Amino acid sequence: MPTNLPAEAKAKLAKYREARTHEEKIKALEEAISCIPHHKHTEKMLRQLKKRLAQLRRELERKPVKGGRKDEFSIEKEGAAQVVLLGATNSGKSSLLALLTNANPEIAEYPMTTKRPVPGMMVYEDVEIQVVELPAILTEALEETSIAYKSLGMARNADLIAVVLDATNRPHEQLRKIVEMLEDIGVVLKRERTRVILEKKDSGGIRLVTFGKFQGNIDDVKKLLESVGIRNAVVKIIGDATIEDVEEQVIYEFVYKKGLVILNKLDLNSEYSSEIEEMTARLGIPLVRFSAKEGKGLEELKQLIFKTLELIRVYTQKDGIVARKPIVVPSGTTVGQLAYLIHKELARGFRYAKVWGNSVKVQGQKVGIDHVLQDKDLVEIFAL
Repeated sequence: MPTNLPAEAKAKLAKYREARTHEEKIKALEEAISCIPHHKHTEKMLRQLKKRLAQLRRELERKPVKGGRKDEFSIEKEGAAQVVLLGATNSGKSSLLALLTNANPEIAEYPMTTKRPVPGMMVYEDVEIQVVELPAILTEALEETSIAYKSLGMARNADLIAVVLDATNRPHEQLRKIVEMLEDIGVVLKRERTRVILEKKDSGGIRLVTFGKFQGNIDDVKKLLESVGIRNAVVKIIGDATIEDVEEQVIYEFVYKKGLVILNKLDLNSEYSSEIEEMTARLGIPLVRFSAKEGKGLEELKQLIFKTLELIRVYTQKDGIVARKPIVVPSGTTVGQLAYLIHKELARGFRYAKVWGNSVKVQGQKVGIDHVLQDKDLVEIFAL
């Protein structure tokens, strides 16, 4: 059940949620933390709030002054998606980036070679995917680096987090620490079991909309939201959820990210811990064993990255002429959504579409706006 907080702590948390600047958020969080009693029911909340406070302070320190230099940890997304390589020093991230992309990162045996994010473009068949190597977040002794949370902050905005582990240096401990550090900044590295969307309103009280099974009731949700000063909102729950799932989103503001684990340097250590297999299985993310030195299985790794991103390629045709490049969209995209992406007017005047590919039983089949597309489908849209 949601934590029962003193009225003063609730008011401070509400103030934090409404704050606009880093300075206002930091002050409100400091005051909220001082008002929350310390006991076993508040341990998780206090830990998350303190980590969020530390992150805000770091962000404030590196916030560029007006007219100052651009933040080196801000890489504009390019291609169909952005993948980041995250891991400890000397785990082989630079070598992996060089193999996957056209980038030419500095590669050396000494620790902390990479000081800033290094982007490159990976080409998988006819799809371009941006891969960014992030500076190490753990030392060889598996302690946090001084710039760990800068790298973690960038990982939070990526489409896929690829955790690179050094098979020669306690890989299961690396993975455990990296998962904990991500959770400390509100990033959950596992497949999203349910989705909770909070839409604040100016009036109307608390409303609950469910698309699945919710193991709770509206009173639980009201109590939770009121504990952080939210009195008017629509809460949408997609999938099967508990009140703890709602709490994670509302209070801790968790973000679920697609992830995969790359166990590197298997040429130096052919043994791997069963604990890693168990951890990745619990997270519901794939594990791949790799050797950046030998480069074997590179195409399979590219394929796995594309698959884990859950993207599909859709080719379009007009008057019998097929477009040279595909449109890359999320898996589950419908013909109607594709039409809207191409042009709003095309979607408004939609009549029907013809599809060739795996999503239809008959090639050139006539389909409606709700038809779900599959990878490498060819589509011709007919509109008014």
